[in-house]
Amino acid sequence: MIALKYNDDHSHLIGEILAEVKPRKIVVQVIAAAYADGYEKKSDGITLMPELEFSSFKMKHPAGVAHDWLYFMGMSNPFLPKNIKTEREARLWCDNWFSDALKDFSHPIRARVWWFGLRVGGWRAWKIHRDRSDPYGKK
Repeated sequence: MIALKYNDDHSHLIGEILAEVKPRKIVVQVIAAAYADGYEKKSDGITLMPELEFSSFKMKHPAGVAHDWLYFMGMSNPFLPKNIKTEREARLWCDNWFSDALKDFSHPIRARVWWFGLRVGGWRAWKIHRDRSDPYGKK
């Protein structure tokens, strides 16, 4: 089992899910950081894809929570490679991370479709997650 360093109702369950799924290291790291920051309460999970949520556990998909957190963090995202210098590049990295995470969670077709949707309209969500007036606004 993967031990995550955060305290919420789902930490143990998410650790077990990640141990079973065995996603890439960066996927685990970003999910752990998002939950450590308490972002599950602020995230809507995977927007427009309720079938991917863990509804029987009354929890949001960890990849959706982490992707929302990455959008919230913007250029302050500690996982961004050093060569990323613009918000556009950062959003692309976050969207690619989300696609990889969905593939790791065995959703390869949805990963491709959702990646395309994020590239087309994700700029709005990127802005909203970091807008101070939004309920998910900056810290």
